[in-house]
Amino acid sequence: MAFSEGVKQLQSENYKQAEELFSTAIREGKTKNGLKMSYIYKAFSLNGQGKYNEAIACFDNAIQIDSLDPSSYIDRALTYSYMKDYPKAAEELHHVLSLDSLGEKAEAAYYHLGKISMLIFDNESAVAYFDKLLMIAPDDAEGFFLRGTAKSNLMDSDGAIADLDKAIELRPDYMEAYANRGVQKINKLPIAERTGKRIDCLEGPCADLLQAKEFGDTSIDDMIFLYCSGCKGRN
Repeated sequence: MAFSEGVKQLQSENYKQAEELFSTAIREGKTKNGLKMSYIYKAFSLNGQGKYNEAIACFDNAIQIDSLDPSSYIDRALTYSYMKDYPKAAEELHHVLSLDSLGEKAEAAYYHLGKISMLIFDNESAVAYFDKLLMIAPDDAEGFFLRGTAKSNLMDSDGAIADLDKAIELRPDYMEAYANRGVQKINKLPIAERTGKRIDCLEGPCADLLQAKEFGDTSIDDMIFLYCSGCKGRN
């Protein structure tokens, strides 16, 4: 069957073959739902090839078949985001919220609206969107991490650390959260304590940086060299 074989090719990242198979599935479509899903999966295949305008056309067709499915608007929003058409992506996501204001699709909409806001350096809006996400999904570790990152971009180290604390509480192996929390702890220190000659060991921040390093983060090697070279137990 063309659709099921197309899914296999898509999962294997054979995007061109998947596109051709979903085109066949569209031609052979016998039900509205089958046709809708074929358009959606063909769009995914086109996205994988960077053919974003063609993908948008497929999502348009899927939405014409079923205009009440919020998932299709989310998928189309992501394609607009890949195209860096962030206003159009945001418009799509706000439409999702008109269809689902409290469920899983609303969570996805607030998540992507927050990330788009960060991409355009509107961190205040990002914090507001992540606030709404976390009201719906209070155990979302990534939501706390992202809100903490947006707060750090706003120079709110205390707020950032509080969110990163929660992210680590929810996901104890959250490498990026440890790294960011260590950086924020350094940023809170008086300038005299974190500048000048290389520092032997800033124990509080270094505990986080070294934990991130243990989990595999190499992006903070320079900070470990500057602030943690003399820490006990350093690898």
